[in-house]
Amino acid sequence: MFHAVKYVYESFMRREERKVPDGPTVSRVTGQLRYIFEERPELAGASAAELAGWLSREDRMARAREHDPLGSKEDVEAAADRLDDRVTEAMVAEALQKIRRT
Repeated sequence: MFHAVKYVYESFMRREERKVPDGPTVSRVTGQLRYIFEERPELAGASAAELAGWLSREDRMARAREHDPLGSKEDVEAAADRLDDRVTEAMVAEALQKIRRT
């Protein structure tokens, strides 16, 4: 029995090590922007700074909601306000360049 539990644990840990990092990357931002521009074409003219602010807010809200899935909207928004921005204007600018090249 011990060996079976050990095998399952080790298998789980190997899977965890292979997971993609959770933070934003230029590639992820590029994908998000492509989706956003399809759903809301009017945002295609927004500046990199405006888009970075919007994506950062969405990222903070998602992280806050993940930490407190049953929290009230107000509690989650307050928690999101305390989190750091992870999506930078430079990331968005690079993502926009990739989108425009394709």
